[in-house]
Amino acid sequence: MARSKALAVWGTGSGVGKSLFAAGLLRYFKRLGLKAAPFKAQNMANHARVVRGGEVATAQWLQALAAGAEPEVRMNPVLVKPFGERGAQVVVWGRADPRLSQLPWKERRPHLEAPIREALEGLLAEYDLLVLEGAGSPVERNLWPDLANLKVAEWADARALLVADVDQGGALGALYGTWALLGEHRRRLLGFAFNKFRGDLELLKPAYGLLTDWTGLPVLGTLPLLPLALPEEDGFRHRLEGKKGPKVALLRYPHASNLDEFWPLAELARVRYATLPQEAEGAELLVLPGSRLPARDLPWLRAFLPVIRRHLEEGRPVLAVCGGAEMLSEALLDEEGVEERGHFMGLGLLPYRVRMAREKTVERRRVRLQGLSGYWGRLNGLEVEGYEIHHGQGLPLFHQQGSLLATWLHGLLENPGVQQALFGGEARALEESLDRLADALETHLDLGALHRALGLTGRSFPAASPLGAPTEAFASVGYLDPPPPPGLVLLLGGAKSGKSRFAQKLAGPFATLIATAEARDEEMVERIRRHQEERPPTWETLEAPLDLVGALGRARYPTVVVDCLTLWVANLLERGLDPLEEARRFLGAVGESGKRVIAVSNEVGMGIVPANPLARRYRDLLGGVNALFAERAEVYLLVAGKALRLGA
Repeated sequence: MARSKALAVWGTGSGVGKSLFAAGLLRYFKRLGLKAAPFKAQNMANHARVVRGGEVATAQWLQALAAGAEPEVRMNPVLVKPFGERGAQVVVWGRADPRLSQLPWKERRPHLEAPIREALEGLLAEYDLLVLEGAGSPVERNLWPDLANLKVAEWADARALLVADVDQGGALGALYGTWALLGEHRRRLLGFAFNKFRGDLELLKPAYGLLTDWTGLPVLGTLPLLPLALPEEDGFRHRLEGKKGPKVALLRYPHASNLDEFWPLAELARVRYATLPQEAEGAELLVLPGSRLPARDLPWLRAFLPVIRRHLEEGRPVLAVCGGAEMLSEALLDEEGVEERGHFMGLGLLPYRVRMAREKTVERRRVRLQGLSGYWGRLNGLEVEGYEIHHGQGLPLFHQQGSLLATWLHGLLENPGVQQALFGGEARALEESLDRLADALETHLDLGALHRALGLTGRSFPAASPLGAPTEAFASVGYLDPPPPPGLVLLLGGAKSGKSRFAQKLAGPFATLIATAEARDEEMVERIRRHQEERPPTWETLEAPLDLVGALGRARYPTVVVDCLTLWVANLLERGLDPLEEARRFLGAVGESGKRVIAVSNEVGMGIVPANPLARRYRDLLGGVNALFAERAEVYLLVAGKALRLGA
C-alpha cells in the first residue's frame, strides 16, 4: 500500500507559529488538489474541539478545516490538558484516560507510542500528504528520545521545515542553535522560515546568507505578522485587542479554558481580558469562559461577585459557559476527585448543584434557541451549533435567569447568526482567513523549494526518493553528536571554487578550524574577516601559520578543518622549512589523533607554468604535499561549487 508524503513543521520553541504555518500549508496543498491532513502526535492545551471520535486540540481541528478534511481524533491522538501544577488529564484517541492521567511523564510515555503510531499509520495510508506539527522544540535533549517531533518524523519518513518567531527576537540564534543540536536528525531539514515579521525586511535579509553559509540549508522566506481572524490555541496570545463595538469583558481566571471559541470578539467588540474586578467595570457584556479546574478558580472569581451582581441588577447581559456556569451554581460536588476532591460553595447565582462525574460528556450539538427574553431574546429562532465537553452534571443545556445566560454549549459566539443578532455584524469567516493565510505563504515563501524537497513535481505527485543514509555534506557531526569516524578528507579546487563552504557542510556545527593565513596586508585582513563571518559561530578557531601538529593537539572538537594547505606551504617555504617533511609529520599526527581532519588546498598545476623559479618551486612543492595527503584521504574536487568525489 502506498504511503503518503509527510512534511514536519518544527519550531524553535512554543508559540512561534507552527500551528498557523501548518494550517496555511494545508490550505495551500488543498489548492493543489492534494488530499492532505494534519497530524500532531501529542498536544498540550486546554483548548479543545469535539470531532468524530471525541476531542482534539483546537489547532488540529482548524488545520483539518484548512485541508478540507473531516476533523477526527487520529489527527491528534494524544491531548494533554494541564490541571495546573498538580498534573494533567490525558486524552487518548479523543477520550480521557484516567489511568494514564495518574502517571508521571516518564511512566506515561511508553503507553503512548502504540496509539500514536497506529493513528499515524492509518492516516499515512489514506492521504496523499500529511503535515506533522511538532510540539515545542525538537531539541529538548533532556527529553530525548523525542516522541512528538523526531520519532514521529522517523516513522513517517518526513522532511522538516524549521520555523522561528522573529517578532520575539533571537530568531537567527534560535534557528542555528536548533539546527546544531539536532545532530543526526539534521538530514530531515529542508530549510528555515521566519514568522511574524514586521518592519523593514532588508534588515533581516543578511540572516538568510548567514544561515545558509553556516548550515548549507536555504531560508524559504519570511511570513509577516498577519492580522488574521482565526482561533488560536492559546487564546488571544498574539492578537491585538478589538477597537470597535461594545465593550466586552472576558474574565481570565487562572484555569480558564477554551478561550479560542471567543475569537470573533476580536473583530466585533472592544474585548478586554479582565484579571481584576475594576477591569470589568463599564462592560456592556460580561463573559465567563470555561474552566479546566473550577473548584480552584472559585476563590479568584469570588472577588468579581460584586461586579457580576451589579451588572445583573442593571440588566446588562452576562454569558457563562460550561465551567463559568458551574461556578455560578449553589455548589460544586466532587466526591470522587475527578478534578478536585471536595464540596465547594459556588457563587449562588444559579439554582443548581453541580456534581462531577467520572464519565466525561463529549459531543457535538445542534439546537434551536427559543424561550429567551431581553437581550438574549434576539437569539430566538436561531439554530446554532456547538459542542459539550465537561465532567459536571446538573445544569440544563441552556438556562436564562434575568440577564444571565448559562450554558454547557461551547462555540455559541462562533455562529454567524448569533454574531449578527448580538453585534450587528459577522466576523470574517474561517475560510476567508485560511485563504488569506495560504495567500501569504504563496507570496512570501519559496514553495518551489518545498515542492522539490517533497517530490511534488507534477500533477501525479510521484513518490519522493527516500532519505536513505545522510549525504556526505550532512553526515559528519561534531560536539553533542555521535563522534565522526576518524580519518582524513582532502578538498581540492581552484580559487573561489566553494572549498571552504563545502568544508563547513562536511564538518557540521561543532568543529575546530586551524587557520594558516597571516594578516600581512589590508586585502588579506578583509579576506580573513569575510571567512570569519561565513564560519559557524560555534566553531573554535586556532591560528597556526606553521605548526599544524601543535594546533591539532590543542583542538577541542573531534572534527578539525585545516584551511588552507596552500598558504601553509607558502609560509613554510618562506621560513626555509621543508613542506614535504612537515606534511609527513602532520599526517602521522592525524593518524594518531583519532580525529576527522578536513584539509583544504588549491589545485595549482593546471595553469600556465610560473615565470620565475621560486613560483615554479612553490607549485611543485604544493603539488607534492597535495599528493601526500591524497594517498591517505577521501578526496573531493570542487568546481564552481559542485563537489566530485575522486576514486583511486
